[in-house]
Amino acid sequence: MDELSRWIEENKKLCQPKKEHAIRAVRHLSRIERQNLFSEEISYMRSAEGRWFEMISYELFLDLATKTNAIKAVVLKGADVRGKKEIPALGQDGFFYSRNGDITLRGNGQDLAEFDLLLIKSDNSLVFVEVVTSPSDLKDFMQEIYYKKQMIRYLFNQKAVTFILITSFPLTNYKGGRKVLGSEEHLSICTQACETFRSHISGTWNKNTMKPVLPAGKTVRATSLELANPLSYKTFHDLEREWVFTHLPEGDEMPAFPSPYKTATLVKKILFGRLYPSTIKRLCEHYRFTYKDKILSAEDIMEQFSKMILAADLPDYTPLIYFRLRQKKEYYKMVFDGQGCFKFERKTPPKVGFFVWLESLEPELGAGISIKVIDALAKFCFTTGQTIPLQL
Repeated sequence: MDELSRWIEENKKLCQPKKEHAIRAVRHLSRIERQNLFSEEISYMRSAEGRWFEMISYELFLDLATKTNAIKAVVLKGADVRGKKEIPALGQDGFFYSRNGDITLRGNGQDLAEFDLLLIKSDNSLVFVEVVTSPSDLKDFMQEIYYKKQMIRYLFNQKAVTFILITSFPLTNYKGGRKVLGSEEHLSICTQACETFRSHISGTWNKNTMKPVLPAGKTVRATSLELANPLSYKTFHDLEREWVFTHLPEGDEMPAFPSPYKTATLVKKILFGRLYPSTIKRLCEHYRFTYKDKILSAEDIMEQFSKMILAADLPDYTPLIYFRLRQKKEYYKMVFDGQGCFKFERKTPPKVGFFVWLESLEPELGAGISIKVIDALAKFCFTTGQTIPLQL
């Protein structure tokens, strides 16, 4: 147990957010988010509540930094991040701030991870904190933690990565929560319910009570963090892409995935390339494409979409195809189900770095190589890929 872990364990009462933290956290919310905190529309309220609780935790650690030397610095976020935020663009690698001051890690302009909170310990190692307000948010949470730990290990050359999970519900009551606590590097802080904090702020919003309280000399911008190893995400991505193309199996052989490169775990998705328009007819002969239960014919696809991009989600190598709408700046993510069908999953909006990357691709893949890649990915994904254990 390191110094910070011991201090948190010995000072559990100090590590509980208080009324002043709840009030100060409001300053980070937009006008609409403040209104939605008390909205009768449950989805709006929960969304605003999640961001508010995240900022409550941030305000808590700003206070804790003044009480212990185990925290060398808190990484600024939210309203404390002054100045212009960089719009996502190709070639951007490293830590950036989103428009509302959230801490993001970008690779070639794509948002790879968003960190709820980052701390620097007395030994200069980085700690990341995640904040969860609903047990349903624990779904696929282990994969998210694993990826962030791998990134920090690589970027900062850290063997051990401390992770703190803050919840507004008892974590041990849930299987996903108990899994998270299965590592000595993981800590948890359980707070009061969000409803309790909401009662603290009713009628208390004014500029004086929401003034920032920053620990002198103990804050740093995410964009100022010094990396021990460079993040050249496009290079890492291209290594994985090339590995797949050069290791496509023949016959019944199992694909030799993943690659042996040490940066393989840092790549979240492979973009194999844009398909030539002429390939869609052949693809429709091999696979089905559905959008909200409607089967799309080759003619439907050609009429509605202008671009098709073959990709794969890692680490399980799930085959994907992105369709670019003709009438709107938007991509549809189509996910292969293992039964011969690509099903619509979600939309990719234009104001994200990943959209810019998709737009930059030129046609280069024909039907033959596309089908071969899809079949190889599917063979791996639905036999081995989804059972790869995570080493936290």
